[in-house]
Amino acid sequence: MSALRDEIRAILREEIAALRADAAPAAPQTERVRIATGADLNRFAQDLLRRASSPDFAARVMAGAHRFDLDDGARGGTAYSAPIVTGPARTPPGTIDKALITERDIAALGGGVRTLRLGPQNRLTPLARDEARRRGIRIERADR
Repeated sequence: MSALRDEIRAILREEIAALRADAAPAAPQTERVRIATGADLNRFAQDLLRRASSPDFAARVMAGAHRFDLDDGARGGTAYSAPIVTGPARTPPGTIDKALITERDIAALGGGVRTLRLGPQNRLTPLARDEARRRGIRIERADR
């Protein structure tokens, strides 16, 4: 059984690599960040380190697909009072923002996750589905 799992993993690695090679590079996503003080810089660095624990986020930053730009702190002449880090919403717990979800992605979910919400573009590998079943995680599909 273990040899079969290893063979399946090897095949999936090859297929995932092929999918990544075929995928057209998306335009880089730019996140505007307001840093006016040392405290702002520290909060941004702490937030960045927390977000970098997600392998997907870290890989996008390293590849240049997710960039940061300084916000001048003013919009329409008034002070900017939004959160320090602005941009796309963070992925809520129980969601995985990947086209192909693997067994490792399921294993990396927190222990408290009982429901996994997937969009129509998300696909699960058979091993990922098995891992979710083993951990008692229910899979929900979004309409859009």
